[in-house]
Amino acid sequence: MSFAGAYLEKAGLDPLIDRQAPSPDLTVVVAIPACNEPGLLQSLLALKKCSAPRGAVEIIVVLNSSESAQKEVITQNLFSENDIRGFTRDHSDEKFRILFTNRTGIRDKEAGAGLARKIAMDHALSRFNRLDKPEGIILSLDADTLCEPNYLSAVEEHFRSNPGSRACSIHFEHPLKGPFPEEVYRGITQYELHLRYYIEGLRYAGHPHAYHTVGSAFGIKAGVYASQGGMNKRPAGEDFYFLQKIIPLGNYHDLNSTCMIPSPRPSGRVAFGTGPVVRKFLSGEIDTLESYNPQAFYDLKIFLSGIPSLYSKNKTETGAMYGSWPESIRAYLGDDFFTRLEEIRKNSAREKTFRKRFFRWFNMFRTLKYINFIHREFYPRMPVQRAVADFLNSTRQETGPGTDARSLLIHLRKIQREISWPD
Repeated sequence: MSFAGAYLEKAGLDPLIDRQAPSPDLTVVVAIPACNEPGLLQSLLALKKCSAPRGAVEIIVVLNSSESAQKEVITQNLFSENDIRGFTRDHSDEKFRILFTNRTGIRDKEAGAGLARKIAMDHALSRFNRLDKPEGIILSLDADTLCEPNYLSAVEEHFRSNPGSRACSIHFEHPLKGPFPEEVYRGITQYELHLRYYIEGLRYAGHPHAYHTVGSAFGIKAGVYASQGGMNKRPAGEDFYFLQKIIPLGNYHDLNSTCMIPSPRPSGRVAFGTGPVVRKFLSGEIDTLESYNPQAFYDLKIFLSGIPSLYSKNKTETGAMYGSWPESIRAYLGDDFFTRLEEIRKNSAREKTFRKRFFRWFNMFRTLKYINFIHREFYPRMPVQRAVADFLNSTRQETGPGTDARSLLIHLRKIQREISWPD
């Protein structure tokens, strides 16, 4: 049996996609879920304009709609289907191929971004499985996202130059000007600033898993995707939950040599994320985005910086260290922390193993719960511009970027693109 045969037996693939055999030198498959996406052709055109990688490329588009989808959604998906057919006739060749399926009538309780992304990525896996190529690269992309011309070649080069790399987060930047109303760009500027600030805060605190988890901007090896059970079916946040299985494995990287360009458009299809935040700005519901108090990251740093030394400390020494931590940390951890710590110690033969096991417990889920807890119980949230300016002035002694959201965002983009976070 090929490397992903057992997984794919349960995947429910569309046989029409696999009717055409993959090219023997297939290197990259781009998986795109699409529902009611009038801009899909622009994304496909951006991919076609990419400089060609060494191997062949396939694009797999999964058009999808739920059983209760409105008529205009069904109609737009049919338009997209016709557009894909026409685009394929004009632009496909042995090195660049587009495959697609149109899933209609998906049960409402299952329909959403997670299932559609899973179908697309499972199909991508099936192409590499036919070639028995676990090192094949699966890229996750959204149908409203553009890319720089070196996207495909940069991804291929990353995995070729880093053969141990399991997966990567790819640098992204939302447009800050364009055809949408000014409120859209004000909203997306503050929202991306909030996302980058959160990651920068966790990196300052020393959390090893502090990577961006954006569905339109990550890549993974086919074998790793299969071994970790594939994408989940969550209607939103599927990218975050999936990558939290992958990042702790190690050999996860930032890929900053290219850039993804997600759309800033408003959307109401999911309960949280870019679309809903931008809608609030567009409707006038909010004018300023609230974000995290910098003190949350300062307290977290005090806690995380002492973790390696806990491996060799006795019960008395551990208790003394616990007592020295900020009240916010102690309140969040509670007395159960000692039981969990002892369990981690018992299963760790070395300090390196202890540290790895510890962060499998104090993972990004638990860290986010900590952040939310202390903002309920200890520290007030702050306007994102003021929070980021205070954070940078305190941690980097920087006053150069100014205090407006756009300047701060460009500054954080520069920081995060120039420095790749270690796995």
